Amino acid sequence: MKKLGMLSIALGLLFSFVLLFAGSDSAQFPKLAYIDSTKVLQSYDKWIDLQAKYQEDYQFYAKKLNELASEIQKLKESGASQEEIDAKTREYVQKQQQYNQILNDEYQTKFSEIEQEILTKIAQFAEIMGYDFVFNSKSMSYGSPEYDVTAKFIEFLNSGQ
Repeated sequence: MKKLGMLSIALGLLFSFVLLFAGSDSAQFPKLAYIDSTKVLQSYDKWIDLQAKYQEDYQFYAKKLNELASEIQKLKESGASQEEIDAKTREYVQKQQQYNQILNDEYQTKFSEIEQEILTKIAQFAEIMGYDFVFNSKSMSYGSPEYDVTAKFIEFLNSGQ
């Protein structure tokens, strides 16, 4: 009988603690979420448009380099001097470096600006949704799908808020 009374008291105390802490759950523990940055980038219109422009420019410069490579090949086939072939090869290497620099100068800043814009939007999203921490899924070993807010964030990002 005493054991039953002690068990009842212990269960009552346990139940009281559960009720006490269940109500203050959000006040005691941080609200966590994570976002899949790859999905975010692949779904963001500005990023998609910039990627398309980059690919167009890349293809333009690749075509120019292919033309130079063809010229080098024709020089070799026609029996041109090694001096002429070397000069054309140096021109090819110089143009390749120049084109890479042009692409890097033009697009690196733009890609960085979009990434910064997304980080700002993540902070706004976290404040609106009440998240204390929003992680990037790439830097996590595991994240429960319950905490994945990627789809909600993409919707927020593309809404233009």
